[in-house]
Amino acid sequence: MRRILLCCVAVLVCLTAAGCWNRTELDELGITAATGFDRDGDDWEMTYQVIVPSASGASQGGGSAGGGSQPSVYVFTTKGKTIREAADLGYTENPRRLYFGHTEILVIGKGAAETGIEQILDVYFRNIDARETVLVAVTDGKASEILRKMVPPEKIPGTALAELLRKQDNNSSYFPVVNVFEIAQKLVSDAQTVGVPEIIVTDGNGKALESLDVNKTTSPPVKMKVERLGVLHLNRLVGYLNRDESYGIAWLTNQVKGSTISFSCSGADANSKNGTLRITSGKTKVTPVRAEEQHYNMRVETEASGNLLMEFMCQEDLSKPDSIRAIEKAAAEEIMKKIQMGWGASQKLRVDLPGFADKIHRKDPKAWKKLENNWSEELSRIELDIHVKVKLERHGLIKKSFDTLLNQNSGQE
Repeated sequence: MRRILLCCVAVLVCLTAAGCWNRTELDELGITAATGFDRDGDDWEMTYQVIVPSASGASQGGGSAGGGSQPSVYVFTTKGKTIREAADLGYTENPRRLYFGHTEILVIGKGAAETGIEQILDVYFRNIDARETVLVAVTDGKASEILRKMVPPEKIPGTALAELLRKQDNNSSYFPVVNVFEIAQKLVSDAQTVGVPEIIVTDGNGKALESLDVNKTTSPPVKMKVERLGVLHLNRLVGYLNRDESYGIAWLTNQVKGSTISFSCSGADANSKNGTLRITSGKTKVTPVRAEEQHYNMRVETEASGNLLMEFMCQEDLSKPDSIRAIEKAAAEEIMKKIQMGWGASQKLRVDLPGFADKIHRKDPKAWKKLENNWSEELSRIELDIHVKVKLERHGLIKKSFDTLLNQNSGQE
């Protein structure tokens, strides 16, 4: 009898527990692909790029059935005294609950970046829906303007922008990508500085990218691109690095994944680049070296390897070891120049983009305690002892440049 009662109780418990009492249907969610942060005086402006499921699976060009003429995203902006207030005000014009679990990129406008991003980081680390692995970018204008633009030929602009950052990071390494967690980690480090890629809209009528008509032309008059590296120090935007300077910092911080180096032929003008080496691997080690009492310099040791599978219009015969060594030396000199440019730009801004402070702290904690209060002045005194070694692994199918072969044949005639 007792066993029967227990079985009945178990059945009743199962019946009462069945179902999803707090379920949220998919058509009730507004899945965001990108989020933008701007400042308007003392107010926060939040911009959301929400995916439109009925249109994201259809063609964007033309007026085909199934939402083909409808944009794949819906963008709206709200304003509030705090970020949370601005987000909640979104429900006054958006019928769906915003879901940030699939957000690909976070764009910070110039006003918000110059005011300070500590509130943005606080929100992301407190919100259980938000991911700290979201990529971050800054813009010289307003983030809302960036999020309203299409990125031909892709359907979801937010996803396309994130992929743009990843692709250039993997293939050129000019502007290393960074996510929310890495920004927070670097801003609370001893260096308190981090570089963030900047996204811009090229010259032209930016409004053209807000319409699906942009997909009806083979060459849009305006486009989105990664232009510079924004520098955040103590939570605020303090300046920018151009492409070469940012590339130098990428080498200095061991963030080069794949890239190309253009170099000059032996005896040619330094401004004339006649060869290109495809970098397949790169590694940099930075070691603090005590120069004198309470002062350090940095020994930079860089190793790179690559293939000569691009342009090579020099006169050297690649079957000779001396020619190979000349190419390796020329590429090493170019890398050294980029590293010096990056460090010079960092010193000019009086910030520690390479993270030298953390290296000194780990090596000599006692010395760091005496340096940290005047670290910005110490940065101007640090000199780099740079050593670059490049190894040419493959040089292609021909031993001489095609130009050299043509000249030889012409001489024989």
